[in-house]
Amino acid sequence: MEGVRAHLIEMYGGSIEIHCCQSLASATALLEKERFDLAIIDMSIHSHDPEAGAGSPFPLSSGGLDVLFEINYSESQAHCIILTQYPDIEIESLPIPIELAKEEILEKFDIEVAGCVRYLENDSSWKVEINRILSGL
Repeated sequence: MEGVRAHLIEMYGGSIEIHCCQSLASATALLEKERFDLAIIDMSIHSHDPEAGAGSPFPLSSGGLDVLFEINYSESQAHCIILTQYPDIEIESLPIPIELAKEEILEKFDIEVAGCVRYLENDSSWKVEINRILSGL
């Protein structure tokens, strides 16, 4: 999250406002209150934020799709970019290669995403891909 945040600040400086959510629960709550122009969605978002006595959060392999559904349900005009560290995205229990995921999401759920990007910590190609997608919006 910090790498993506730093890249966006480097690109846009103070001209953007960034909200970060670490869980499906906090993302859903924020989407109920705010409208956004862009959402960058990690496909493996956690179930809930860590809190004392709440139990350990666990990663949801399709949690990012749930966020995408929430955005679509809210009739938001937000452009969505899917980000994942994995080469595949799980869609209806099937691994879909990242390069095919955009079309698969449109075909299966009638939801258009701006792009799907694989994030690798020590490889800056994700930045180039994010820039390319953003310049096309």
